[in-house]
Amino acid sequence: MIIKKGFTLIELLIVITIIGILAVAILSAIDPVEQIRRARDQGKESDAAELLSAMERYYTAFFEYPWDALNQGDPNNDLVSNNLVWIQILIDEGEVKPPFKERDTWGSVRATLAGTVLHLCFVPESKSFKARVDSGGNICLPR
Repeated sequence: MIIKKGFTLIELLIVITIIGILAVAILSAIDPVEQIRRARDQGKESDAAELLSAMERYYTAFFEYPWDALNQGDPNNDLVSNNLVWIQILIDEGEVKPPFKERDTWGSVRATLAGTVLHLCFVPESKSFKARVDSGGNICLPR
């Protein structure tokens, strides 16, 4: 009598099917697209916090914000259009390093001045950040 060792085709198909089901379950739980969106939002929040801190340090040193030094008056514009000049002023004064100006987040970060309080706001992409938005659909720093 000859005894053959090994798996049958049916056993192999069952194992492969189970592994496939587990892989789909894990990928749906991880949701890589959401992870990428959350990473982008965390980058925006970090950049906005760093810029806000630099602007406050600048204000403390010079008793004016960068747009006041440029006689622009109203900061309620997006940073990309003409206000990257603000970041250049902060670079010139040593508040941030030169590569800070090259970040790709500046197209989505907006500066607003409410009275004497400066806010930097952005619209989040990820579900976890959208749970923290204000009434305008933005996340604003400081909170």
